[in-house]
Amino acid sequence: MYDLKIYSSYIVAAIKDKIVFFSTDGAVLHAITVEQKAPVKDTDAGNEPNGNQTQPTPANVVTFEYCPTAKLLAVSLSDKTWRRYQLREEDGGKLCSAPLGEDITTARTIVSMKFVPKHGVLFGTDKSDCFEFGALDKTSEPQPKWILGHMSQILALAVSDDERFIVTSDRDEKIKISSYPDCHNIECFCLGHTEYVGGIEIIPSEKLISVSGDRTLRLWDVTEGKELCKLSLKEPALDFTVQKVAEGSGMLCAVRSYVQNMVEVALVSYDKPDASDLYDPLTIDESLIILNAGLSASLRLMLLTMEKESKRVRMLVYEFCAEKRAFKVCDDHPFVKNFEDQFKDVTIEQVRDYSTLFKHTIDNLTEYFERKKIKMESKKSK
Repeated sequence: MYDLKIYSSYIVAAIKDKIVFFSTDGAVLHAITVEQKAPVKDTDAGNEPNGNQTQPTPANVVTFEYCPTAKLLAVSLSDKTWRRYQLREEDGGKLCSAPLGEDITTARTIVSMKFVPKHGVLFGTDKSDCFEFGALDKTSEPQPKWILGHMSQILALAVSDDERFIVTSDRDEKIKISSYPDCHNIECFCLGHTEYVGGIEIIPSEKLISVSGDRTLRLWDVTEGKELCKLSLKEPALDFTVQKVAEGSGMLCAVRSYVQNMVEVALVSYDKPDASDLYDPLTIDESLIILNAGLSASLRLMLLTMEKESKRVRMLVYEFCAEKRAFKVCDDHPFVKNFEDQFKDVTIEQVRDYSTLFKHTIDNLTEYFERKKIKMESKKSK
């Protein structure tokens, strides 16, 4: 279990049961270790404790979300619970934190989160449903309220800046734009992808960027569901991170590829869609697997990676060079060393399997029906 996110003031990384806040320059500000549940005492047939203790499965971080205005961290755990931490700034810029309230239990694991501060809530999605939690209400326990669902697996979640729209995408190629808080009112669908839609981001001028397993990056008009631009990627896309460039209407996109050591790079223009363009991809050493990527406001790219042989985690940092339209490595960046110090010898036992997201089709229906006919005849003969 792992995640990496970049906010305006912090870089936050989580691996297994540890969450670390770094400054945008890479300095360590605070570390949180998820408190595990106490062992459960076994009982014999007469329901009397027999002295043995059952160790519960460790609750590791699945994902998290930070709300800068409330200084609140929401963390989803692998034991189908999520919890809140209240953060506070100390002298010298360091942070401290304290758990807020009790753990909240959900029917299924929450896999993506977005704070909606104007409404004082948190959106969280599990495999196929989206829920609303009153996470910013510190006086009560935020129980889940169902607000919308999909017929297939939800892969990404986005919220418009004015909090009027919730955007969700799924394994069945759909991007759904729902009104909020009247989520039963579907504004439109963005249709056109032919494989799963792994990443979506709302950008200025009511535009939306999406990436998909169909090897395309697309720009949409959120209000109409109209496709404005399509770029052909070299490989299927898993997800992406995006930031606005300093000048003009360009959005720099770093697209995490299905090829485990590659990030594809694109500049999307939301005012002049036809000016959007693909740059040369960034390819790292084949001995590494890219687990997650984050792009800062200064166009600094952070790659959370894993060594294939040792399974150890590593952080790579790159600076974007506008003249060369490419990322260049920063081996001496403080974030690299500080990350290593915080997660020294930490390993990832299992990497997420994205192959299951692709549709499996039967290419030769004639052959399929022939096999089915033979199978049915053999059953009759018995």
